Amino acid sequence: MIHSIIIENFFSMAGRQEMDFQVSANAPDLGCFRDSRAVAGRRLPLIIGIYGPNASGKSTVLRAITATTTFVQHSFTLPPNNSIPLFNPFAHNDWMNRPTKIIVEFDGQLAETSPSAVFRYELHIDNEPKKFASEVSYESLSYAPHGKFRRIFERNRQEFTFGREFNITDGDSRIKSIRPNASVISTLAQLNHKLSSDFILSLQGLQTNIAGLDKVNGALPNVLSFYAQRPDYLQRLNRELSRLDLGLEEMKIYPGNPGPIAMFRHFGLDSEIVLGQESAGTRRFIEIFPLLQFVLDNGGLAVIDELDTDIHPLLIPELFRWFYDKQRNPKGAQLLFTAHNPAILDQLEKEQVFFSEKPSGKPTRIYGAREIKGLRREPSLMKKYLSGELGAVPHIG
Repeated sequence: MIHSIIIENFFSMAGRQEMDFQVSANAPDLGCFRDSRAVAGRRLPLIIGIYGPNASGKSTVLRAITATTTFVQHSFTLPPNNSIPLFNPFAHNDWMNRPTKIIVEFDGQLAETSPSAVFRYELHIDNEPKKFASEVSYESLSYAPHGKFRRIFERNRQEFTFGREFNITDGDSRIKSIRPNASVISTLAQLNHKLSSDFILSLQGLQTNIAGLDKVNGALPNVLSFYAQRPDYLQRLNRELSRLDLGLEEMKIYPGNPGPIAMFRHFGLDSEIVLGQESAGTRRFIEIFPLLQFVLDNGGLAVIDELDTDIHPLLIPELFRWFYDKQRNPKGAQLLFTAHNPAILDQLEKEQVFFSEKPSGKPTRIYGAREIKGLRREPSLMKKYLSGELGAVPHIG
């Protein structure tokens, strides 16, 4: 489970923005919270929503998570002299020369047999004018097996320090292969370093509809290929479709050129319907279902930009129930999403809601609903939000 994220000098964000997801001790015992695997008594939200006007920086939070994960997994594949993509600084002269910084704390394990602990990954990317994200100035991985963080490895530019747990000596020849534009973990995983390989494998627990800097466009062909390869997921999808989409009996996958095609059988119809004739909501549900189901099966974090796009408001609470159900979500998977539909706010507690604001010409500010002075445990956060009392609403005109 993710405990917190800190972002500084990243796209629309300038100064340090922190999202701490820990639930306070005086909050009631609700099904939307779950104990961290790593820290007894520390509760975290199973679902976290970010609200704000268009272009306010909601998606920037999701991009920070996905960009960092992509860097850890794949930066070794960058050409040696390439700049590092996806980490542009805030576009103001005061910030263009400052590093981009991202820090994430999360539940993890050193090995399958090791007890869970809180891990902290920190990444600083140097920026130069007209040459964004040139090299790593700092990178570290720490963990707290007994409450206090202990270094696994630390990097200051091209100087490296390794803790005992990392199982790399200072004279290891593999260290010379770590380039200025690549992660320590990404590099060593390619060179048969077990802990690095295991760490990258664990990052498969992040499932997202963001690729690069934006939502995945035209994702359905890849999704259909996934269903063709995983008939178990297709079967589960059909079970949900027949329950949630009135009259839809099942989706079938057939071989096609250049890839699989989907056809739909409806009760009362004598012929199958092509994908393009299905509603936008049905197509959207088909896209996000495997992302949600994967983390529910395996644990991890689903990062979904604009969750409410084309999805009926009455379906969203059903998706939330999947995460709150201990049988369907035995490993404490989390959902982090952005949305515009204010009705969803009434399905969330104040500990689950964050807002983004970006006044004209100013950087993004992120704050939690629980940080708003005087905000009680409201029966309707939607009414408070629409009235403007919570901020982060569009100003038109």
